[in-house]
Amino acid sequence: MLQQGHNAKVDWRIISWLRGLAAFYVVINHSRGALFSDSMMYAQYVNPKESWHWWEWAQITLMNHTGLGSEFVILFFLLSGFSIAHSLRSNTNIPGFYKRRFVRLYPPYLLGILWAFFAFFLIWTFVPAVYYNPTEGYAPMSAVYQKVAHLPTLVSNLLYMPKDNDLTHQYWSLPFEVVFYLLAPWMIRKFKFASVIMLLLYAAGWMVFGMVYHNPDHTNTLFQFSLEYGVYFIVGILFYRYKERLISNFRLNKIWSVAAIIVLFEIMVLAKGYLFGGEHNKITGIMTIVLTYLLMFSALKYNFRIKWLEKIGDYSYTLYVTHWATIYIVKIIAVKLGYNYYFIHNLFIWYLGIPMSLGTAYLLYLLVERPSNLYLEKLRKQSEVSKPKPLIINPVGEVART
Repeated sequence: MLQQGHNAKVDWRIISWLRGLAAFYVVINHSRGALFSDSMMYAQYVNPKESWHWWEWAQITLMNHTGLGSEFVILFFLLSGFSIAHSLRSNTNIPGFYKRRFVRLYPPYLLGILWAFFAFFLIWTFVPAVYYNPTEGYAPMSAVYQKVAHLPTLVSNLLYMPKDNDLTHQYWSLPFEVVFYLLAPWMIRKFKFASVIMLLLYAAGWMVFGMVYHNPDHTNTLFQFSLEYGVYFIVGILFYRYKERLISNFRLNKIWSVAAIIVLFEIMVLAKGYLFGGEHNKITGIMTIVLTYLLMFSALKYNFRIKWLEKIGDYSYTLYVTHWATIYIVKIIAVKLGYNYYFIHNLFIWYLGIPMSLGTAYLLYLLVERPSNLYLEKLRKQSEVSKPKPLIINPVGEVART
């Protein structure tokens, strides 16, 4: 639905579909990456490039547009900054804020770890050759399981310090979210000072370490948050603080907004694929800020909603923390169909990872995240009831409590 005009009050259904978009794209990125080898191997083992039909070229071209996974994680960071700025706009109960974040986030996080262990169980049950033997140059999955189940590693993962997280690979981004939540009350209260510090640290990191991000698996979280990713949360807060001005000053009409989003997306695909060889980099990271601005403020200006993405947005967190293990379960299906486990030379199997991830995540959302959200709503209502009611003095001097 498109509607002219805007309201300074945020329609959070729009933020929800943006969150759904980010999660949906990450699932597409990981499904393609884990359930298809690559175009060179396809040409070598299935059909030489010079013999490709138009539909093979079309499929490869489409796949080339699925490589912006880290950029859409940055979109998550920007939305987190925006949402938490709203949550803390007039909230002085910081312990209550931390409690709500824990209740909201930790149960699905724990569920994601348990789901990964269930995926190991299914691999052991249905493809024991992959579980017990080296496969396509990879170590047996039993060796991977032993690393993940090792008590110090397990404790580290349970404490938001992902380590050897082969079936929760996407957890690399979650420690940055946790650091932001811990710092958010200070960053929002001292926004100007925090902005200057984060921008200076980001600039220093760029000058010293260059345009490519460090590998989170081998880098200290606080170091990486300070020098590489923290700036995106700051920009998200800035978007919230100046949302009225940004909405009112948004000049592109509906058609030009869509055109600008498409053109920028194509530039990001080309820049990452051809300039950086697919590496996570700060150039496309900055472009993500611009993309988020176009998506968010055009949608807020014209009240543009995508309802099916709103529904995904409702369970986007569960989708994010469980989809990688689900994709590894889909690999079992590929083996049963006669394909490899790791290097799958088929142009279409990766599509199966998308509905499988979405459907599984929704069921797991109903199991864990939705009850957590209902409990949070109960806490909010109790908080509203417990607030002291203001005194009102009526015209005859009597004191009433509203």
